[in-house]
Amino acid sequence: MTGREEKERIMLDAWDWQTRALHWINALLVITLALLMLGKEGMELLGVERALRRPLNFAHAYAGYAFIVTFSLRVVWAFVGNAYARWADFIPSSREQREGVVKDIKWYLSGFKSSPARAVGHDPLASLFYIVLFVVLASQATTGLILSGAELKMGPLSGLFTGMSEEAIKGIAEALEAVHEIGFLYILFFIFAHIIGLVVHEISEKTGLFSSMIHGKKYFPKE
Repeated sequence: MTGREEKERIMLDAWDWQTRALHWINALLVITLALLMLGKEGMELLGVERALRRPLNFAHAYAGYAFIVTFSLRVVWAFVGNAYARWADFIPSSREQREGVVKDIKWYLSGFKSSPARAVGHDPLASLFYIVLFVVLASQATTGLILSGAELKMGPLSGLFTGMSEEAIKGIAEALEAVHEIGFLYILFFIFAHIIGLVVHEISEKTGLFSSMIHGKKYFPKE
């Protein structure tokens, strides 16, 4: 950013350190879980024996337990964090937020010729995808926890399957795996869309969107 641009812009506090820390920890865990799942699916497609795939299953389960903890902390922080970490910044309940969603859509449809909505916290349109993401991640955590108990006989929910027949356990596992895989597909879509959106906004708005998740501040025109 040049000296002239710095004079024409101001720096505003956006993300508290707890939000930034949980963002990066959760992002790394989600990517780790995705890679482990892709590795497991790849080994299965190649016909690798189930016994050789089990270490990946256990690694996926342990990473999942870590994610459940940090994801739960982020959910709690959405109630007690600063204004831009809270649910109110995600959910477009105000007129200004809804107008921001419409403005963002028009900006994309115009080929980035108009101007996007200005937001110190979450982008209004992106927030809609974040809401879905939180629901999907909660579903992934729940189904994953049950699956680790059903298939690996580990975790706090493993006792649910005590005395249950293998056929019944297999039926439950297959149903939950279908839900888990659908959620996984949305996560892959979100990662792709998130990166594309980040690049587009970084180039067009020059608010320091990426760096704001490191030092917590964003740049805006003085007006």
